[in-house]
Amino acid sequence: MKKSLIALAVLGMVAGASFAQTNVTIYGVADAGLARIDNGRVNTTALQSGQQSGSRIGFRGTEDLGGGLSAIFTLENGFNIDDGTLGQGGRLFGRQAFVGLQGGFGAVKLGRQYNPIRTAVENIDPFGLGLAGNA
Repeated sequence: MKKSLIALAVLGMVAGASFAQTNVTIYGVADAGLARIDNGRVNTTALQSGQQSGSRIGFRGTEDLGGGLSAIFTLENGFNIDDGTLGQGGRLFGRQAFVGLQGGFGAVKLGRQYNPIRTAVENIDPFGLGLAGNA
């Protein structure tokens, strides 16, 4: 009886330790529109993917490691909504795919990421990155 109580107590401690603070977000953009193309000889009206920004689905998450340190990851896949094909040259998760650590020092990320200029411009440009008159 004493052994089974000890085993139960150890099992309870191990099960309690497995509850970590994890945060996973699924996000995306589905962008398509009608485009009229007139090149002087042929006039075409068609559905086109990515009129303002590229269609995407992504997974972003953090895991608290304690002491103000967190593990982070992002997987972002681009696709063409008009025909269902993969974007970015047919690569799965071709937009962003990285892991890293963040804390009071900032963040260290390894993998495929947007460049710093894009990140800075998309936050201040009122037209977004895909419209006429953008930065």
